[in-house]
Amino acid sequence: MNNLILRTARGESTEAIPVWIMRQAGRYLPEFHTVRSKHEFLDVCKSPSLSAELTVQPYRRFAPQLDACIVFSDILTIPAAMGQTLTMVKGDGPKLFPRLESPSQIPDLILKPNVRESLGYVGDAIKESMKLVENAVPVIGFSGAPWTLFTYMVEGGGSRSWTDSRSWLYKHPEESRKILTAITDIIIEYLVMQIDSGAELLQVFDTNAGELPPAVYEEFIVPDLLRIADEVKSQRPHVSLICFPKDCTNLKPFNESAYDVISVSWKTDAAKARAELPSKVLQGNMDPAVMYAGDAVIRKTVHEMIARFGREKYIANLGHGMMPDMKPEMAQSFINAVKSA
Repeated sequence: MNNLILRTARGESTEAIPVWIMRQAGRYLPEFHTVRSKHEFLDVCKSPSLSAELTVQPYRRFAPQLDACIVFSDILTIPAAMGQTLTMVKGDGPKLFPRLESPSQIPDLILKPNVRESLGYVGDAIKESMKLVENAVPVIGFSGAPWTLFTYMVEGGGSRSWTDSRSWLYKHPEESRKILTAITDIIIEYLVMQIDSGAELLQVFDTNAGELPPAVYEEFIVPDLLRIADEVKSQRPHVSLICFPKDCTNLKPFNESAYDVISVSWKTDAAKARAELPSKVLQGNMDPAVMYAGDAVIRKTVHEMIARFGREKYIANLGHGMMPDMKPEMAQSFINAVKSA
């Protein structure tokens, strides 16, 4: 078994830099489209065998250089477990109905769902993925973070400005805390379930971290993120946790957290991240747009990125995920560049 990424996440000195790619199982792969042409997106998410097939597709294509798979699922499975209806609208992405327009709707939410009953299919997908990949590499589990999930629940889907969800914090602070606390409790149980299914590394995606003023983010959001790591580690101390507070401008609160790895976007300077997180392993952070520039530019950019971060306590990744119109050759170039550095 290739456990390079697990040893690196624990802060050990390793013989090479591990690499995986956010959204590595996705629409840029032709084999993904072969499966999706026969099955709806949410049906794939809820089918452990289909989810596992998509999970291991990148490993089949990029092995042995790829150091991990990440279970194929969606961050919005939690709002669905809380009672919102999740649909995937072609060309417009995921939608949640009814969206949270006022605190009067809070009683309609399921604030304490049975996680193993409502989300157990994700754990089963991890088990199936481990069988398919034959334990060659770890299978990463994940969850959306409380704030990011809250934004989708309020907006009813994606947004350019996230104005409605941001304004909720100011108009309804106590009600916002109630929902965020409930989401946090669910995430903790959800991640523990994924660990019990075989995941040894998990990532918490706070994709919308950069949408709030730093002081508001630290007051409303960071405590819940820190509690997730504390609680999961207290229950399953052997696991390694990654937090991705995308575009967060102050990373210092995470340095004393129970997270092992902090992932940063391309908008975060490597030297700044190292200065603010001296005790953490870092992950990231190449701008995904570089992927369109071709092999030579990818290789040069990756080597410069590694020089900035250093070879120790570092996991190579993009600063966010693969885009649907990218080509598999771009991902291969990125992985090869990391392994040749």
